Amino acid sequence: MSSHILHKPQRELNGMSLYFFQDVAIIVFSRGENRLNLEFVQTLDTLLDDVQSSETCKGLITTGSGKFYGNGLDLEWMATLTQPDLYSFISTFQRLLKRILYFPLPTLAALNGHAYAGGALFAFAHDLRTFHQGKGWLCLNEVFIERRFSDFHLSFLKIKVGYGKNLTDAVVLGRRFTPEEAFTAGLTHAIPKESVLLAESVRLLKAFHGKSGYPRDSLANMKEDVYRDCLAAYEKDIQRFGDLASKL
Repeated sequence: MSSHILHKPQRELNGMSLYFFQDVAIIVFSRGENRLNLEFVQTLDTLLDDVQSSETCKGLITTGSGKFYGNGLDLEWMATLTQPDLYSFISTFQRLLKRILYFPLPTLAALNGHAYAGGALFAFAHDLRTFHQGKGWLCLNEVFIERRFSDFHLSFLKIKVGYGKNLTDAVVLGRRFTPEEAFTAGLTHAIPKESVLLAESVRLLKAFHGKSGYPRDSLANMKEDVYRDCLAAYEKDIQRFGDLASKL
């Protein structure tokens, strides 16, 4: 990590840290494999509230520390849940993905290491992705772990990954992409060296938002227009999970 960028956190909570570098918010996950469970989602939601409350913030970067950006859902923890609590958590995770997808600031996932399954889904919900050279895999490996994508997942993955070869390779067959392969396939926007991952991610994000930044309402409206079908799929999924919970 770039020490001159991550100098002093604005807030630290449950293994996550929020930094502000110039006009960019940076959230760092330091929770081992960064598996997705209720504490992860709730902590991130709290930090996202802090980001949105900053009137001077013009962009958001999320990244990890160590070998993992995100290693998917915390399946061992999920196995301990009752069925109603499981459906509730799935809905909560869906809301987090929706929040990132429609976030009223430009967003960038800086992949410091492996991004598997739900971790990759979370990365694809961002507007931009960087992945440092030489190490790690970007992989939607749900087919190998006998899990299915929801309608909402598929609706935005088809937009972010694209149809044709990428959809078959990445989503249907769960191909593991190296940083270089992901960049060549158009799944990421840059492949900086590991030592400058964060610095180059900040530079890339600022190249989009410029000095003045995007009008937040305008950017939110644009995302709602572009991802309109995703919102319909999200609402359908939430209704389905609610119906399943109510029958228990």
